[in-house]
Amino acid sequence: MTRRVLKIALPVLVLLAGVWGSWWLATHRNVVAPRSTERFKPRVETTAVKLETFRLEVRSQGTVMPRREIGLSPEVSGRVVWVSPQLVVGGLVARDEELVRIDRGDYELVLRQASADIQSAQASMTNALAQVSSGEAKMAQAQARITLEEAEAAAARAEWKLLGREGEPPALLVRDPQLREARAALVSAKALAGASQALHESGKASLAAAEAARDQAQVNLKRCVLVAPFDGRVKSQSIGVGQVVSRASVLAEMQSVAVAEVRLPLPIGELAHLELSEAMRGGAVDGSPVRLTAGGVVWTGKIVRTEGAVNSRTRMAAVVASVAEPYMAGKPALSFGRFVMARIEGRALEGVVVLPRAAYREGEQVYVLRDGKLFSQAVTVAWSDRERVVIDSGLKEDERVCLSPLDSFVEGMGVRADE
Repeated sequence: MTRRVLKIALPVLVLLAGVWGSWWLATHRNVVAPRSTERFKPRVETTAVKLETFRLEVRSQGTVMPRREIGLSPEVSGRVVWVSPQLVVGGLVARDEELVRIDRGDYELVLRQASADIQSAQASMTNALAQVSSGEAKMAQAQARITLEEAEAAAARAEWKLLGREGEPPALLVRDPQLREARAALVSAKALAGASQALHESGKASLAAAEAARDQAQVNLKRCVLVAPFDGRVKSQSIGVGQVVSRASVLAEMQSVAVAEVRLPLPIGELAHLELSEAMRGGAVDGSPVRLTAGGVVWTGKIVRTEGAVNSRTRMAAVVASVAEPYMAGKPALSFGRFVMARIEGRALEGVVVLPRAAYREGEQVYVLRDGKLFSQAVTVAWSDRERVVIDSGLKEDERVCLSPLDSFVEGMGVRADE
């Protein structure tokens, strides 16, 4: 009996307990009050717009080369007797410094022979002048004798007529043989003077030739010493003591160290950023400053000319930068053959806005902050590189421009701005 009551009463009690528990939970539950949520506003970095003057900078790269490079050749032939210790590859030499000496013996003999020829020609001229003087004296004597004989002949003819004699007087009486002899002596004296004068002229020619030979010998003696034509660097050399050289020999290659040049190729459009007048696009220019860097070292120079042509393969033009004294003592050498990066100072842009590259958005736009919201603004770019963008229109003074990258942009979106 008791077991039957329990079987019936226990399920009823469990059911009642469940109903009461449900009622209690329903009447004692926590009520959650709804709360309004704010729209997410990303945090962005901004900068104020400032109008300024910006100096453009054009970048390029190139290889350092000497302005002048020559082959050093002797002007005389002979055996090398001395070579300068500086005449080695990479050696630096000063203008007029002795580099090579060639044996002078043969050229000294030529000089002595020329000097002897000069003395011989001078002696010949002196002898010829003496003969000219002798011939002129003999001419004067012959002319005086002719005058005397003609006077005596005239007197004899007059006396012949006074005596009343007819016909021609005898030849001996009128001094005819003596006149012929005197005239013959005059002709001989003239011939002697003419021959002596010709001998004198020949001596003058011989003297001029001997003096020219002497001068040439003196020049050749000076040429036996090879000197540096300019302050330079030895690129290569192929000479040693005892070597016989000729005028066709190239003993060394020299590079001038007064000026180094760097050929800098540029896109055609970049030329417009440099201060080059249209008339100067194909020659010398009043150079724009240029900074050359390599290995953390900076050299300063200037643009000195443009090549005035466009490479048909690369479609690029080139300007040439010049650096004075690239091997100057006391500073790192701007070595020939070195690869350098170049920054060329261009023309100045006034009243422009310079922003970091990150501020520039696709479609020639920037994002402008107005009353806590971002709006797109179309701009015109005058120049740009990897770090900066220069805007010449589309922005006003003191406007704020967003610099932060955004995953997505909605016109008028709210942001939290940091300066």
